[in-house]
Amino acid sequence: MQENRRQYFRVEYPIGAGPKLIASGVPLQVLDISEQGLRFKAKSTLSFKTGGTFAGSLTFFDGESFLVFGEIKRVTEETVSIQLRKPIPLRIIMAEQRRIIQNFKKRA
Repeated sequence: MQENRRQYFRVEYPIGAGPKLIASGVPLQVLDISEQGLRFKAKSTLSFKTGGTFAGSLTFFDGESFLVFGEIKRVTEETVSIQLRKPIPLRIIMAEQRRIIQNFKKRA
């Protein structure tokens, strides 16, 4: 089993269950978040380059919204990873984890 070297807990979202992320007026599908970063599905209508900057609006299920900005750390054909300059509050990360567990856990 591979060791998890991440410094921050990461919430992974089922398809369509993530917060709403909008950048340059384009909605993006959030795949996962942590206090210090987020990853979303790349969209061909926007251009992303490693080392570049990112800014957008992140709105959670409960309606709470944040402006997010940071550095683009990784770009693949399918995903873009951002390191945030201002963290997402831990209380939001924990609330999202509870929401995912309550609404998307597999039924036995």
